[in-house]
Amino acid sequence: MTFRIKHKASILVVDDDKPFRIATSAVLADEGYAVQSVASGSEAIAKLRNHTYDLILSDLVMEKMDGLHLLDYIHKHYPDIPTIMITGYGSIETAVKAMKAGAYDYLTKPCNNDELRIKVKRALEHKQNRQTLSTLQEEVHQLYTFHNIKSRNKKMREIFELVKKVADTDVTVLLRGETGTGKELIAKAIHYNSPRRNEQFITVNCSALPEQLFESELFGYVKGAFTGADKDRKGRAEEADGGTLFLDEIGYIPYSAQTKLLRFLEDKTFDRVGGSETITSDVRIIAATNQPLEEMINGGTFREDVFYRLNIFPITLPPLRERLEDIPLLTEHFIEKYSADYGRQVNRISPSVLSSMMNYAWKGNVRELENMIKRAIIKTDGDILTSVDIPASSHTPENDTPTDITTAIENNIPFKDYMKSIATDAEMKYLITALKTHQGNINKVARMMQVDRKTIYRKLSDYAIDIEQFRS
Repeated sequence: MTFRIKHKASILVVDDDKPFRIATSAVLADEGYAVQSVASGSEAIAKLRNHTYDLILSDLVMEKMDGLHLLDYIHKHYPDIPTIMITGYGSIETAVKAMKAGAYDYLTKPCNNDELRIKVKRALEHKQNRQTLSTLQEEVHQLYTFHNIKSRNKKMREIFELVKKVADTDVTVLLRGETGTGKELIAKAIHYNSPRRNEQFITVNCSALPEQLFESELFGYVKGAFTGADKDRKGRAEEADGGTLFLDEIGYIPYSAQTKLLRFLEDKTFDRVGGSETITSDVRIIAATNQPLEEMINGGTFREDVFYRLNIFPITLPPLRERLEDIPLLTEHFIEKYSADYGRQVNRISPSVLSSMMNYAWKGNVRELENMIKRAIIKTDGDILTSVDIPASSHTPENDTPTDITTAIENNIPFKDYMKSIATDAEMKYLITALKTHQGNINKVARMMQVDRKTIYRKLSDYAIDIEQFRS
C-alpha cells in the first residue's frame, strides 16, 4: 500500500535508536518526502532554528531531553508543525499524555510501515487543511475590510464610521434599508472586523422559511420531536456559538416564534423543538429588514418587545438613487471583478451607457446594478461595455436628461462629474442629430463637427450608436 503527497513535504525524524531512525527515514524517503534525522532533542532544536519542516516524528524516551520536553518546545515555538510521537513500550498511558500535550498522533515500536505512511499522510493533510482554512479566513477578512466597500457618498461614509465603532462590541445591530442596498455586506463587515472574525458567520433567511419550520431551523430539534426527526439536530443559533448570527429579513419571522426569539435575544438561551434541556449559545446578533417594523407593531404582526431588543444600534442604508455619485465607482468595481471571474477583457464602459445608468431609478439598488453589469459582461466580446439592459420604460437614449442641479447637490455629486455628465449627454445628442440630418454620412458629419472620421467612428463605438439606422 503506497501513499504519495502532491508536494515534497519536509520531515524531521528524532530518535536515538540509530537502526530505527535509518529505517524510518528510508521508508519516508521512498514515499517522496524530504527527510532529515537527528539523534537527540537538542539536535532537533538546532535543526528547527535553521530549517523549516512540515512534520516531526520524535521518540518519547531519549537521553538528556525526552520527547515530551521536545514536544513542549515545538508546541510553544513552532505550533503550526504537527508532531507524531513514537513510544517503544506500547504504553497507551504515555501516548495519551503526549496527545494531551499537543501531539497530533502516536506510533508504537516496532512500527508497521503502512501505518507509518498513513499517519504521516494524515498529519500532513491536516497541516495543509489548517493552512488553507487560515488563508481563506484571511481572504474573507480582507474582502470585508472597509476599503473594499465602495462609496463616495457622505452618508455612506458616516455609516462606515458607525460600523467601525460598533464592530468591536457585542451590541445587537439592526440594519434597515431597501432590498439590494447592501445590508448583508455591512453585516459581514461588522463580523469580520470584530473579535469574532475567526468564528462562524451564520445566516438565517427569515423570509425563506415556512412558519412550521422556522423554530426547528433556528433552534434545532431532538429525536422524535416530529415525523422525520430521526436524530438530534443543532439549529442555526447553536451552530453560530462563538460567532455571529445574521437574521436576514427579520420582519418575516412568524409571530408564533417571536416569544422564543425574545428569550434568545434577552439571555442567549433556548430549547430545541421537543427538548427540555436549556442550551446557551454565545452569539452576536445582527438583524436586517426592508420592512416598516413600527407599522407592523401597530398592525399586530411584530412584537414591540422584540423590536426594542433588536433596535439597540440601528443603521439605515440609503437607496442607490440617493447616492448617484457611487454609480461610476460601483460600475468600475463590478466590471473589474466580473471581467476577471468570467474570463473577459472588459475594462471600461461607454460614456453614453453610464449616462443612461445615472438617470435610472434603481429600484433594486446596488444588487440590481451588480446583476446588470454581470449580464452585460457575459454578452460583451470586446473591451468596452456598449450596452446594458436598462428597462426601456425608464430610459431611451434620446430623451435622457442629465441630473438636475438640485439633485446633484443633494447627492454630493462633484462639480466635475456633474459637468462631465452634461457634456457627455449633450455630445451624444449632438452626434445623433447630426447623423439624422446627414442620413448617416460620416464625411458630412465629420465636416460639420470639424473633426476627423476616426473621431466619429470612436464616438459611435463609445455611445454604442448603430450607423445603419440613420442611412436610408
